[in-house]
Amino acid sequence: MANCQKVVKTGEGSYDTCSNINLPLYKQKGFTAVMAFYQPLANMIPRRKMAELYIKLGREISYGESGDGSKQEAAAVFREALQIDPENSNAKDALKNLIAN
Repeated sequence: MANCQKVVKTGEGSYDTCSNINLPLYKQKGFTAVMAFYQPLANMIPRRKMAELYIKLGREISYGESGDGSKQEAAAVFREALQIDPENSNAKDALKNLIAN
């Protein structure tokens, strides 16, 4: 988590550092904890990058665990990505594919 914060604050490095903590944090504390982690950093992360972090998490959730609960959670994550970046075609496609399956 500290490495992600450092990347965001210094602008040096890759946001992949942040995406690496998404799934463990989600599994431990849920999506609200992931959103809470990013809240203080939200103004420093470009909208498209923030949406990409959520899209990756949504895909990990939808591919990882089976059942309706994980599908609903993944859909919520994709919808949040669309709230952040409404024109994001990756988020739109991911949500559409999730619903279709």
